Amino acid sequence: MIISSSVCANTWHSAEIQRIYPLANGDFVISFKSDAPDCTNPNTPKYHYVSSGQGGLSPEGRDKIYSLVLTAATSGKSVSINFDKNDNNCYVNRALINF
Repeated sequence: MIISSSVCANTWHSAEIQRIYPLANGDFVISFKSDAPDCTNPNTPKYHYVSSGQGGLSPEGRDKIYSLVLTAATSGKSVSINFDKNDNNCYVNRALINF
């Protein structure tokens, strides 16, 4: 028997949003004006994926984060995200606006 497990290692990053990139399935990608050093995504700027089903994120949670990042981007506020630094997609599962 082969047993496989993946370890999620979450970390926080705070910065202003550079881009919000919606995907066809309802998920989206966030990139920041300053990259998260712990994110191993190869893109420049680094992509942080917000995907339902990843890191316990529900479709409703994904939609709330989408609303939050749009609000932050339009008001010029920085956002703090919690993401999995052990995955190249740097999946986000929590976010907050810094006022």
